[in-house]
Amino acid sequence: MSEITPIQPELPVEQAFTEAELIFMDESPPGLFPENQDSNFGYIIRKIFSDLAQDVANWQDTLFNEHFPDTSEQFLDQWEIEVGLLPNPPNVPIENRRANVLARIQRGPFTRPRRDALIERYVSTTFGSVIQLVPAGVPIGTGGIPIYGEASDLTTLYDVIEDQPNFHYTVWIANTNTPDITALTAELKRITPAGISFNITNVHP
Repeated sequence: MSEITPIQPELPVEQAFTEAELIFMDESPPGLFPENQDSNFGYIIRKIFSDLAQDVANWQDTLFNEHFPDTSEQFLDQWEIEVGLLPNPPNVPIENRRANVLARIQRGPFTRPRRDALIERYVSTTFGSVIQLVPAGVPIGTGGIPIYGEASDLTTLYDVIEDQPNFHYTVWIANTNTPDITALTAELKRITPAGISFNITNVHP
């Protein structure tokens, strides 16, 4: 005759936890015995871990947002430095700062037409403009008295000598009165990929 323990409990049919049961399990302290029912140690550990996990998630969001200038805010000054702008300009809304950065970021491939168009824009300002005649006479700019009556052929005012094996190119401007070299250098640096160097000179190689 086998021994059977009397009054065996009947376990309820397994089913999904209710929302109230999930909240109770999440907020109640650990343990099933009376001596540790007053301990909040497990809750504290879970709270610390949750806070650290949330900090990591927040930093991931921050790094993702700062990776793009149109959503950057905390590190927007680094974008301004990268594109050659004054970092943290005073009294300038953040939307305007983002727009200024986006206006200077290179978009599209680095091509000869794009490079040459940029050079011609600066060369044209100095040598390629048609002389103006206004009622007051001929305007004289900082470049002195204009001595031509028609716009110059821009292709004759500069040349680009490429040294492809050494990843270098030279911009030769065929005049001693150069355009704004500082600005032209900054713009060429902005569109020229890293690893390719250049220099601007008046002396033909």
